[in-house]
Amino acid sequence: MATSPNIDRVARPPGAAARAALAAALLAAACAGPQKPATGEAAPAGAPEAPRAEASPSPPSGADPARARQIFAEAVRQSATDPAAAAATFERAFAADPGLAAAAYDAGVLWERAGEGARARSAYQRALQADPGHEPASENLTRLRLRTGQTEEAEADLRKRIAAHPDRVGLRNQLAEVLLATGRFETAEAESRKVLKEREHDLAAMVNLATAYHGQKRHELARLVLENARQVDPSDPAVWNRLGMVELSLGSRDRALEAFQKAAGLRPDYPEAHLNYGAMLVDAGDYQAAATELELAVKYGPDDAAAHLNLGNAYRGQKAFERAEASYQRALALDPGMVDVYFNLGVLYLDGEKPGLATRARLEKALDSFDRFSAGGGRDPNFARYRRDAATLLEKERRRLAREEREQLRREAGAVRKDGGADGKAAVPTPKPKPKPKRKPAPAQGGSTP
Repeated sequence: MATSPNIDRVARPPGAAARAALAAALLAAACAGPQKPATGEAAPAGAPEAPRAEASPSPPSGADPARARQIFAEAVRQSATDPAAAAATFERAFAADPGLAAAAYDAGVLWERAGEGARARSAYQRALQADPGHEPASENLTRLRLRTGQTEEAEADLRKRIAAHPDRVGLRNQLAEVLLATGRFETAEAESRKVLKEREHDLAAMVNLATAYHGQKRHELARLVLENARQVDPSDPAVWNRLGMVELSLGSRDRALEAFQKAAGLRPDYPEAHLNYGAMLVDAGDYQAAATELELAVKYGPDDAAAHLNLGNAYRGQKAFERAEASYQRALALDPGMVDVYFNLGVLYLDGEKPGLATRARLEKALDSFDRFSAGGGRDPNFARYRRDAATLLEKERRRLAREEREQLRREAGAVRKDGGADGKAAVPTPKPKPKPKRKPAPAQGGSTP
């Protein structure tokens, strides 16, 4: 899956740990805001309210609203301790009353956090079938599609919902996010301005407008819009996360770090903020703190390949070889086109030590990873040097193993010579002479004859 154009997260430079390239770039994707919490969770300060468990005004035929609400309450209790079971219970509540959009929505949130993207997508779609104007379900479905590269589907579906519900401002903000994800910054700017004419202090529209300015490299203007948004609501993590991106573009890394830290602290379930903050902590060499942030990023965004890549870098910095390798492999499984993973794997195999993996095999993996990075179009200023290091070390290891093999053969040959004689041939043993038969003693002189 190719990554779509997005400027909402810090792209990890390919190198990290001992071999770190510190220049930050903007990574493409569109998840501009936090995933909404499930109804059963205690939402952090500033989090949007989750929909209430209310029965549909006109329950579908065969629905049992009272039973559905009982099951819904059970799911709420489960969600704190067993999210997977709670997701299944929310599904049961929706089955009891297919008009209860909140049940399907909450199931979708929990499925998404469990990395069950297909189930989450299905649940959000069913919530929208029950309530076509359900903005939170539309928002999460849109962002899920954007993260998986389904931009055309996301846009087409949104435009249909907007046509049916033109008064729903949230849907129009979501359309602006899709436009931003596909690099149509001027169109997104116009859409955001329309919303702000109707709602002057709409935070989502303000963040989208700042993102559009950011994409057009109008960074000072983007910062100004975000400073105004921060005055409206200083507890909105999306504002701080976007401000961090703008500060990076302006070269203010300290301010960017502070903004990402603020965003991450406001919402534990905001994966983009944890990803950005964690990536910067990796660059700063604080690998333990980085791992903590990035573990939250993959917990709440398990299908985000960039989060797994950055987590691998944090683990590599901690010299946790196997965990780093597993994170890189997960990133590749989610996005086979993310060639930066091969670079980082190459550095891991070049510099690390894995129990049970022979040095030659490890260096061969390093060289293969660097070659895959290059073949995939990857570029890094340190690539040529790292690949040369891997090739040189591999050749030295091969020569060392060849010397050891020759020495072993010499030792074995010496052992044979020691056993077999100076000429190296086995000596023919000399047969022992047969003992002469013993003669009987002669009879004594003068003795009587028998």
